Amino acid sequence: MYTLLSAVVSAGLIVLSLWLRWRYKNSRLLEIAAKIPGPPVVPLFGNSLMFMCRSEDILSVMKQIITDHGEIIRIWLGPDLNIVVTNPDDIKTLLTSPKTSVKGPQYKYMADVLGGGILSGSGVTWRRHRKIASPNYGKKAVEGYTKIITQEVDILLLNLNSIPKGKQINIYKEIVKCTTYTVCQTLLGFNREETSKISHLQEIIDLSPRIYDITFKRMTKWYLQIDPVFWLTDLHRFQKNFIKLMFDFGNDIINWRNMKLMAFKNNNIERPYSEDDNVNNDELSIVDRLILSNELNNEELVHEIFTVFTSSQEASAKICSYLLLMMAFHPESQETLYKEIHEVIGDKDKEITEEDFKKMPYLDMVYKEVLRLFPIGAIIQRTIQEDITISSCTIPEGASLVIPIYHIQRHERFWKNPEAFDPDRFNPENSKFRHPYCYIPFSLGPMDCIGRYFGTKLIKTIAIRVLQKYALSSQSSYNNLRLTISVSVFSLDGYPVILTPRSK
Repeated sequence: MYTLLSAVVSAGLIVLSLWLRWRYKNSRLLEIAAKIPGPPVVPLFGNSLMFMCRSEDILSVMKQIITDHGEIIRIWLGPDLNIVVTNPDDIKTLLTSPKTSVKGPQYKYMADVLGGGILSGSGVTWRRHRKIASPNYGKKAVEGYTKIITQEVDILLLNLNSIPKGKQINIYKEIVKCTTYTVCQTLLGFNREETSKISHLQEIIDLSPRIYDITFKRMTKWYLQIDPVFWLTDLHRFQKNFIKLMFDFGNDIINWRNMKLMAFKNNNIERPYSEDDNVNNDELSIVDRLILSNELNNEELVHEIFTVFTSSQEASAKICSYLLLMMAFHPESQETLYKEIHEVIGDKDKEITEEDFKKMPYLDMVYKEVLRLFPIGAIIQRTIQEDITISSCTIPEGASLVIPIYHIQRHERFWKNPEAFDPDRFNPENSKFRHPYCYIPFSLGPMDCIGRYFGTKLIKTIAIRVLQKYALSSQSSYNNLRLTISVSVFSLDGYPVILTPRSK
């Protein structure tokens, strides 16, 4: 008994000593943090216990913290100080500053799967890899993908046509097939037949949402950030197996593209290598560029290939599914959009061009409202590398900046009836006096979304063609929509839609 008591006391003294040492080392951080409002803290845990809830409740927990404590908030996640900012003027200052050019510490758990590259990394490696990939996401390059996108949407419509009339489906499962085959043919350099032979393609499609869910759980659950604890869980076993699949998938793609590049070399065909965003760069895929740069080892290549794949096909499919679901939930908006589509396109099966998009202002308003309600990155975090002064305080070096995009874009300070779906928010009159930085669905500054033009073209094309052929409805309703965060905003009940062919 004495030995046990002695061990407990010794352990307690060690913990106390480490805590006091940490407080002494971080005394300036603590002093500045004390001047910033925030929820009460628990010793050692800080505010992390507040996030010990179901994933779907984190959105409401965060909303309550913002409601209770204002536009600049201090949150301690264990020993890590996070400053949550919702003031648009401050957001512009912070996200365009070189002092916030490093991703926050919670991105470590994304990097465990994706590596420290385009989506989850920072610094020289991130900057160089992004520059290599950028030409294939440029406006001119994306215009060159029109034919492939059209062909894949045609196949999507054939698949939808085979669904029994009146049956409710999860539209995401059909849309993600379309976006996957489009991404493989445009960004990764495959034709359709080759795409169907990529190792573990369907498994990767099916399992990717789960890996994002695990990543977000590690970001928000303090005990899962303790590696030995995480290693004992089913989550770790799933992640370990997924990473193995990801490497088989990525290495298969690398081998295919290496063979193609070798064939061109053997036939003395020069493949132009340009990093110019302003020309059509469809001669080389992103995989080709990464290989030819000679800057990435095999592990980095696999990580970046999977990052490009999943961030393009999964994110586009999700946003497109939300758009179609919103049309199913809001028949008046659907009818307005359908009339606009019919005026511009009619009943013709044709390639949708940039000029067609420009003639569809209501489609753009619907798209923007969907991105407002369901942003691709719900919450972003950056490391403060040097003290930075904003409107009401100084954020100290060593703290983390948190921008809760989801909550800013639903904040009643900036939006009337913010939880409602209302595309008219984005008509010219209503947009005129709204602060431009209370709407940042693609983030802001040098670390903004690289795939915004690609995703926009793909999503709008799918939406136009589906609505051209089908009237959408649902047995569910907007008020019953249950959301959670798994990095992006995810619908817990899927995307339930009934497709009814339109009479010509």
